[in-house]
Amino acid sequence: MAKIVLKVGSNLLVKEDSINKTYIMNLVAVVNEIIEAGDQVAVVSSGAAASGRALLSLRGISRSILSKQALCALGQPKLIEIYQQAFDFFNRHVAQILLTKDDFNNRQRFLNLRNTLIGLSELGIVPIVNENDTVSVEEIKFGDNDMLSAMFSICWGADYLFLMTSVDGVIGEDGKVIETYPVDTPNVRIADLGKTSFGTGGISSKIMAAKIAVESGVNAFIVNGRTLECVKKVLSGQKCGTQFVLSKHRKLSQRESWVKYISKPKGVLYVNDGAYTALLARKSLLPVGILNIEGSFEEGDVVLIAHENEIIGRGIVNYSSKDLDEIKGLKSSEIPEDIYTYDEVIHADNLIIEKR
Repeated sequence: MAKIVLKVGSNLLVKEDSINKTYIMNLVAVVNEIIEAGDQVAVVSSGAAASGRALLSLRGISRSILSKQALCALGQPKLIEIYQQAFDFFNRHVAQILLTKDDFNNRQRFLNLRNTLIGLSELGIVPIVNENDTVSVEEIKFGDNDMLSAMFSICWGADYLFLMTSVDGVIGEDGKVIETYPVDTPNVRIADLGKTSFGTGGISSKIMAAKIAVESGVNAFIVNGRTLECVKKVLSGQKCGTQFVLSKHRKLSQRESWVKYISKPKGVLYVNDGAYTALLARKSLLPVGILNIEGSFEEGDVVLIAHENEIIGRGIVNYSSKDLDEIKGLKSSEIPEDIYTYDEVIHADNLIIEKR
C-alpha cells in the first residue's frame, strides 16, 4: 500500500475566477481509482480564495493578505463542500486539514498531525489539505502550497508526491521536458516559465519542494495536472513528467528531515576548531567544543551550529540556553551535578551537517 500526495494548484482548479467543478470531478475519479487499487491518497488543494470570490461575484485577484484571509475564510467551506460532493459519487468521505508552518515547526504538533493522519487512513477517509490562510501571517505562512505539500509528505511518510501544474514537467532550455532531475547536481538549466495567473508559486518553488521531498525519501514528480492519466502511468512504472532523483547522498530519516527542513531554530551555537572537525566526521557535539551561544532555547529545541560565523548545520539540543551558558567550554567531568544530564549537547543522531 503506497501513500500518494497529489498537490493541485489554483492554475488547475480555477476557471474564470471560480472553481472548476468538472476538473475536480475528474481528479476525484482518478483518486478513487488509485484507492480502489489499494493505495492511500491525500490531496493538497488550493482554491479557497477563488471559491470566496465566486461566492461574492468578485473579479480580479486580491493582493492584500487581509482581503485574502477574508475570502479564504468564506471560500474554504465551499471548496470542501465541492470535494465532498464529488467524493459522494464514490461513497467516500473527506476530512479538511488546514495547516500553518507552526504546525510543522513544533515537534509535538508535528507528531499530533501524523497521528491524526494515521487515524484517517484507518477509517478510509481522504484528507483534503490546504494552508490555513485565515490565521496565516507572513512569518507562519508557506506562500504557496508546493512547500506545504513537501512538508505534509514528510509528516505523512508518503511514498509519492505529485506536484501538478499546467506544463508537462520541468522544461529545459532546449524546450524539452527534463525526464530525470538530479537534486544533488547544481545548476540544472531550465526554461523560465514564470508564474501562472492564479498561482502564487512558479516552477522554482515546485523544484525546491520536490528536492526536499526526494531527499526525505519521497518519490517526487512534477507532472501536467491537465493530463491526469500521467499520475497512473507513473504509479504503473511508466515515465511521465519530471522525476526527481537523489544520485549521490543518502536519504534522510523523517526525524532528520524535520530537523533540516521543517524545524524553526531557536538559537546558534558557535563551536571551536576541534568540535568543527568532529562534527564533519559525524560525531556528537560536546560542551567543551562550544565557544559561545546566542538565543533563548529549551532542551529539545533545534539550534543552528556555526564555525567562524559560517552556519555548518543544526541539531536538537539536550540543554537549555541557560544551562549551556554555564557549561560551555567544560569537559563532561567538570559539569556541575545539578546541571549534568547528558555527555552530549547534541547527539550525532540528532545532528544535520549541511557543509559537505
